[in-house]
Amino acid sequence: MGEQLDTTKPELSAVPIWRCVNKECKAWVREELAASNSPECPMCKGNMIRGIKHLPKLIKKHKAERKKKEADQWLP
Repeated sequence: MGEQLDTTKPELSAVPIWRCVNKECKAWVREELAASNSPECPMCKGNMIRGIKHLPKLIKKHKAERKKKEADQWLP
């Protein structure tokens, strides 16, 4: 009758993050995506401190590989 939804939860791992020290600000960023070794908060421009969050793993997609495959389709 209806479609079954995928209710499996993604695998979580401990991820180093930077989080804003301002109690009213909820901003945080994965350490691997931070702009510097000592980033400022992207929302309120305040200080950030290191922490840990349990998050789903990032899936890294390589656009260069996809473009190469598309280019190969047009070769004789």
